[in-house]
Amino acid sequence: MKLNFKHSDVTLQKHFKKIHAFDLSEYYPFLDESEKIRLLKLIDLDKKADMFVELEIEDQLDLMSFLNESEKKNLLRRLESDDLKEFISDIEDEEQQKSMLSLLSKVRAKTIDYLMHYDEDLAASIMSTEFITIHQDMTIKEATNKVITSSSDSDYIDTIYVVDDQKIVVGVIDLKDLIIARPSKDLKDIMEDDFQFVYEDAPIEKAIQTVKDYDRNAIPVLDKEGHILGIVTGDDLFDEIIESHEYDYQKMALLSDHESSSSALTRSKQRLPWLMIAVVLNLLIASFLSIFEATLAQVTALVLFQPLILGMAGNIGTQSLAVTILGFHLEAFDPKKTPKKHVTKEILVGLINSVTLAILSFGFAYTFLMLIPTGTQSAVSIATVVLIAIFSSMFISAIMGVLVPIILKRFDSDPAVASGPIMTTINDVVALVIYFGVATLMFLN
Repeated sequence: MKLNFKHSDVTLQKHFKKIHAFDLSEYYPFLDESEKIRLLKLIDLDKKADMFVELEIEDQLDLMSFLNESEKKNLLRRLESDDLKEFISDIEDEEQQKSMLSLLSKVRAKTIDYLMHYDEDLAASIMSTEFITIHQDMTIKEATNKVITSSSDSDYIDTIYVVDDQKIVVGVIDLKDLIIARPSKDLKDIMEDDFQFVYEDAPIEKAIQTVKDYDRNAIPVLDKEGHILGIVTGDDLFDEIIESHEYDYQKMALLSDHESSSSALTRSKQRLPWLMIAVVLNLLIASFLSIFEATLAQVTALVLFQPLILGMAGNIGTQSLAVTILGFHLEAFDPKKTPKKHVTKEILVGLINSVTLAILSFGFAYTFLMLIPTGTQSAVSIATVVLIAIFSSMFISAIMGVLVPIILKRFDSDPAVASGPIMTTINDVVALVIYFGVATLMFLN
């Protein structure tokens, strides 16, 4: 669908009503200034706010520049606290941050400032403070009336939180259960007192796992005394999962922060440094392998199986690495302790796969050399070199794939950086040294 700004305002306004806010956010960065102004003028405040949260920070600030102070206040008032906190946190200029905070009410500005002090890896950093609480002594009628009269458009009301006199959460009630409850019933009759939650210092991964395990749309974030500080919704966690996977993928490919709107030249500048490092490393490998020149000159058939050796070592190492990093994300084991069960299992998997593929590679190499004779060395001898190299390089690569991210995690480094071109190059060095080293020992001694 294409936006045609040649139409009248009335026609455009009808057209914009049919377009989802997310789709408008996709168009916005590519509009010229006059088109942006018309778009903002013709869409209502709710759609403007929904579009705003989908934009990148640069486009959000650009949008704000077209609004007067009153319009800015109204827009920020429409944002949920977690979206507002993310927007203000992403502003790099401190003065501009203060300017945005000044547009908020004192209470909300204090709330956002409070949320900004949480570490970004904690569940509390993405919690929303728009939720409804009711007292445990309320009647069904009183509780229903409070939800109706005190909730705002931005409040999350699918789940209602029940508190006692000390404002400690004692249970939760689904809105649908409150609506259909008979007036004669007590809150405790429809309240769920065995509810799931996370503490404010819990990592985001813990919140993700809790929502996944118990199939909840939202969970409360509590302090150590049991007071509710906010809620984390499934939507918030879904966004975090996407961002986390994008981050890991970029790190594993050794890419800087990738933006879909960035130009080809910008993307090239981001990727070139690591590719140049990989080129240098491969040149060093070539120089190092020159010591095996005599072996290659005598047994040229070794070159035929070099891609096989490199490919299999890289593949098994990547598998072990990916499973280990996934284990950290899913909190399958304690990052502060060596996960002996995981290490043992992955090493056993690496051993089984290495032995199996080494035997298959021996058969493949022997058959190939029997059909296409390539020199004076026997097919059995060359196939044996392939077998030993495949087994050794794959097994070592599997061990590295499981141990390197664990070691990095123990030293508080990101395990995702253990992959990509650098890790691949290291695996290549190990595989080639083993391959040509074994060949040299067999054919030149």
